[in-house]
Amino acid sequence: MTVQHPFDPGLQPERTLLAWQRTVLALAVGAVVGMRLTAPAFGGAALVAGLIGLALSLAAYVGVRFRYRRAQAALQARAALPASSAWPLAALAAGAVSLGVLALFYLGGGIRLTQ
Repeated sequence: MTVQHPFDPGLQPERTLLAWQRTVLALAVGAVVGMRLTAPAFGGAALVAGLIGLALSLAAYVGVRFRYRRAQAALQARAALPASSAWPLAALAAGAVSLGVLALFYLGGGIRLTQ
């Protein structure tokens, strides 16, 4: 289903979607940078934590896009809004935890950015 034009003249659903996308993108970038900084010292553990964070940010992105499309279609049809599931929020929270693990690796590993 393709949405032709936005339902809300103030574009509130679109602004909310953009905010979610920025948050998920920041999480993905943080996971990649954290993985890059900690991989030389911690090897596989850092790679696993970074890839988990990246996968969870991708899952959250897919979830918020799906949620937006369902809500926009319901608004266009003037139907009741569908019940929203919380799994994109859970994916985002779990991704933040994996980013926290990478931060602990970085802080506890004595990693230096300069030689």
